[in-house]
Amino acid sequence: MRIVFFGEALVEINNTTKYATYGGDVPNTALYLSRLGKSRSICVSYATAVGTDKLSLSLLSCWQQEGIDTSLVRYLSTKFPDLCYIETDREGHCYRHFWNKDNAARYYFSRESTPLEIALSNYNYHAIYISAVSFALLTDEAKATLLVLLEKYKIGGGKVYFDNRYRPHMWTPQQARYWICQLLPYIDIAFIEIKDEQRIWGTSLGIIERYSHSNCCELVIKQYSDHPISDLKALDTQMKISIIQPIGQTTDYIADNAFIAGYLAGRISGKSIRHALNLGKELTLKVQNHSKAVIPAAAMRDMM
Repeated sequence: MRIVFFGEALVEINNTTKYATYGGDVPNTALYLSRLGKSRSICVSYATAVGTDKLSLSLLSCWQQEGIDTSLVRYLSTKFPDLCYIETDREGHCYRHFWNKDNAARYYFSRESTPLEIALSNYNYHAIYISAVSFALLTDEAKATLLVLLEKYKIGGGKVYFDNRYRPHMWTPQQARYWICQLLPYIDIAFIEIKDEQRIWGTSLGIIERYSHSNCCELVIKQYSDHPISDLKALDTQMKISIIQPIGQTTDYIADNAFIAGYLAGRISGKSIRHALNLGKELTLKVQNHSKAVIPAAAMRDMM
């Protein structure tokens, strides 16, 4: 099974002894899936654009060391990856501060016949993973290009996996609603964070109907006790719905990256939804026992 992740390149700066690390929700999800995939016949690729500077090339080297295929990466000599400073409070909550809103990945589709377009047109991959963050960073013209590509890809049997992570500094709720609606018809598995859904749509109502009418096959919703979902029984649907609560002590995206990777590892390898959920929860707990966004491979060796 071959899966490609599309997203940004991100350098994370923090107040630990290791000040700069490679990061970003989408590449870190790809990294964890790459580790889990080694024993499950899952091959992971990452499509993005980076600069030609040393920092960009170090990102590339880190991904390659994790077994991620980088043949779909574009190099743009005048662009750079984002910088993100991660501030952590005493309760373990993370706050992110971003620089360089002109991320290299924003221009991935700035030329005809990009490596990703060629690969998906040839059906070299069984699935593609796209985050709302990945979609938001693109220009409107590039968003339209990606949608056309996904339409053709789906006709040929390709699968699309999606998460709804919302970054208010990247687009407005109105823009997010419009473009996510364009993306909905192509989604097979969706990972929904209920608070992000409320930020985008203004309410948690209508989630089930929205994704069911778009022929989504599986919906995994992260909800909170103070944000319950009230319309679970409002619609007769064949869509498989899983509701999860925050796992462990934190509720941030770092834990979500691990959960999504674990879930996908289970489902892609043919396991049941219950097995996939347990795999996601197990990896999440391991990640939460470490202070870094990416835990050492040795810390999850028993799962690999």
